[in-house]
Amino acid sequence: MDMNRRRMILGDCGILTVAFIWGATNVVIRGALEDLTPLWFCALRFAVAFAATAVFFGRRAVSMPRAASAAGFLTGAVFIMAYILGAIALLFTTAGNESFIIAMSVVFVPLAAALIERKIPHRRVVVSIALCVAGMAGLMLDRSLSVNVGDLMCFGSMLFVTVYILLVQKFVRNADAYALAFWQALGGMVISAAAASIFEPMPSEIPRAAWTAVVYAGTVGFALTLVIQNVAQKYTTATHTAILLSMSSVFGRVLGIALIGEPMTVRILAASASILAGVITAELAPRGARNK
Repeated sequence: MDMNRRRMILGDCGILTVAFIWGATNVVIRGALEDLTPLWFCALRFAVAFAATAVFFGRRAVSMPRAASAAGFLTGAVFIMAYILGAIALLFTTAGNESFIIAMSVVFVPLAAALIERKIPHRRVVVSIALCVAGMAGLMLDRSLSVNVGDLMCFGSMLFVTVYILLVQKFVRNADAYALAFWQALGGMVISAAAASIFEPMPSEIPRAAWTAVVYAGTVGFALTLVIQNVAQKYTTATHTAILLSMSSVFGRVLGIALIGEPMTVRILAASASILAGVITAELAPRGARNK
């Protein structure tokens, strides 16, 4: 096995680890939001993440070129928008629904890459889009064909995740991945703290269980995954990243059912299967259509 192939496998394993942590974190967040408003949860989470990255990578970060620092800040700001929408969405929908809908970035990443490069997407990518849209409709629409506002917010979060993956792929190639995580955490902290201060009252008391969730989500659920993903994307592709991150939907659904008793109906199972079929179809597209 050549060195490039070995590095790609290691990178893919890193992204799969991120997917598992994301799936588990969705379950943790849902419980914490019973005691803490979504925007303040995000603000505290990113403050913890910023502190963690500052301790380990602060010196490397301040020595980065100004353009690289700005790119990291911008990437973090985009990612926090995904987190804010996702956190608010969990007030209205399930962790499993959120995981599956956000997994649709596996389709939108290669589609966006094709549009940016002005190339027609491969037919397998088009089929995968159709399967994922059908599955999303099954998750988002109730019997009256109305859309749950939480699921709609999850869709918006997925679009921000798509942009985030593409930005990381663009900026991480020629940057210090560890220092970049510092600036991403700073960007997320600034945006989330501003949003929380404007739109929500400051919490007067935060229960211990909520603090535990904040610390876990800020360290393991964000700072650690940020570093792993930045390093891993140096050796794999944006499309590989989106495909593997889609596994967070599977982890989130299984953990949601096992740990907090979320439902699994025939409709949810069929809709989820449709999205997974779309994910697999995207993966089966020829190499040239996938590794953008």
